[in-house]
Amino acid sequence: MDPNDLHDRLLTINEVSEMTRLAVGTLYRLVSEKRIPVVHLSRRCLRFRLSDLNRWIESMAEFPEN
Repeated sequence: MDPNDLHDRLLTINEVSEMTRLAVGTLYRLVSEKRIPVVHLSRRCLRFRLSDLNRWIESMAEFPEN
């Protein structure tokens, strides 16, 4: 397996909840508000691409001004 494939692994909502420490309900709300990148595999099946999540987390980081 190519190491780059792991970077684009598709995660379940429970895996994202563990990774981010956000509640599953909060993640569903962020999805419905289109505030978090998501992959819709079907009408009721959501997945999150790890590389998209890492970029999303980076975009949420705040850095103190000097």
